[in-house]
Amino acid sequence: MTTGFKDNVRPEQIDAGLPTYFQPRINTMAKKLIIEAAIPGWQPVQWWRDHGVTKLPPITIEEQADAIVECVKAGASVIHTHPRDPSTTRMLVHGVDLLIQILDRAFEKVDFITATHTWSWDFTKSHAVDYISYTRELLERGKGNKYCQSALVMTLGVFNTNNVVFEAAPTREGVAWLEANGVKPMYSIQAYSFKTFKELLFDSEVSKWKPHWLALQLGKHTDDQIYSDPWSYIQTISNLALIKEAMPDALLGIHPAGRNWLPVSVIALLYGTELIRVGLEDQFWLYPHKDDVSRKASDTVKLIADIARLLGREIATVDEARERLGMTLTSRL
Repeated sequence: MTTGFKDNVRPEQIDAGLPTYFQPRINTMAKKLIIEAAIPGWQPVQWWRDHGVTKLPPITIEEQADAIVECVKAGASVIHTHPRDPSTTRMLVHGVDLLIQILDRAFEKVDFITATHTWSWDFTKSHAVDYISYTRELLERGKGNKYCQSALVMTLGVFNTNNVVFEAAPTREGVAWLEANGVKPMYSIQAYSFKTFKELLFDSEVSKWKPHWLALQLGKHTDDQIYSDPWSYIQTISNLALIKEAMPDALLGIHPAGRNWLPVSVIALLYGTELIRVGLEDQFWLYPHKDDVSRKASDTVKLIADIARLLGREIATVDEARERLGMTLTSRL
């Protein structure tokens, strides 16, 4: 008398006919996710009030420091911030004294990697950018690199600057100087200019600090690259694949922005992307099909961390992120 499937099938037949039982692991999503939080955002205070939010953006020094702490506790290991001037409530591209006060208050409670916008420019005079002057000041004030453990490096303007192409010479000089002074370049890239970027900095070995840290910009600030779907989803996969094939040993991340940031980020998670930037600077709408906005600085950090964990991905700690990036903190906290 038979009682079921296994009584009628020999083990060797199962082995031959159902190979899915014996498939090896697929490690596309095996690497831990590094979360970068960009705060406190460029939106004017009134924008938040018009959307019914009373506790954002963080304005005082204490509020801005607390927002950093909140994001780190939610899962972020990298912090990118422009200080907001409490007296005017406006964001500053730089602002060394305010930045240091904010970071020092946050460092009293948590450790994190600073990813700092250290370059300056005057496009009315030239397309040259200065990666050195502001970084040098931060290094001197921090007696090491705590205020600028990494620095954002770009080759194209991506704001309202008519896609200004930065001059190659000062960019190459700046990258060499950053690496020589213990500041890890974080390369903010776009797929359409990646070939030129790669030739200028990587193929030429101007940048020697490996792994190279690449962050693909998608829908950044005024760009519509990831506004509409399904094209934005196809574009995300194709762009990530293009860059991964060209530089397989790099640490590849994304900097998404705009309404579609969440589904694009999920695609990147599935692809195995190692870093995703979230936060009030780039993502204030929570979902593409709803008008829900962030209520706390850490809302998008928590959202992407929760989704990553549901997909079986682990979140990197600050120490793990530094190790993966090959970075060393040279200041005393």
